[in-house]
Amino acid sequence: MSYKQLIFLILFSTSAFAGTVYTWEDSDGTRHFSDSPPPTNIKSKQLSLSTSVPLEESYDDTATSVEPVAKKAKSKTPEKKDKKLEISFSNLQQEETIRSSRGHITVLTDLNRKLSIDEKLQLMLDGSPYGLPQASTEWKLTGIDRGTHLITVVAIKDGKRIASSPIITVYLHRPSAN
Repeated sequence: MSYKQLIFLILFSTSAFAGTVYTWEDSDGTRHFSDSPPPTNIKSKQLSLSTSVPLEESYDDTATSVEPVAKKAKSKTPEKKDKKLEISFSNLQQEETIRSSRGHITVLTDLNRKLSIDEKLQLMLDGSPYGLPQASTEWKLTGIDRGTHLITVVAIKDGKRIASSPIITVYLHRPSAN
């Protein structure tokens, strides 16, 4: 037998299985379903199953009534893109003294929302960009000279400044041998 014949038989033989279904409850309250009638002393219901469901009856029209509700809920809550970005430092404080013999400074920032795909953060050290703009909120500065430094983080979108952190002053102390 070829595959085509087998598929043809399977598809058209399913209609032979669709037919009458009988249901009844026994004395224990258990509901039974069967394709053969129950014993004559038990009261049963005969269920007739159709082999196909018309498309008009299966069409679900509830999606149109839900859509206006979703629009209303969407308009009540502002989208994340509309929320103004706020940047703050999580590990540095104003006029903090940092002791590092190698001149390392770690800068961690907190954001009030996630960055969108086209937004980047740029660390500014003493008014100049340090490294390239990035999506990460962590910077590891190396080889920084001792002394006073001004640090700020700027958010950039399409080459324009959209937000910035407060400018903080930190003092880097590098121990030296006398």
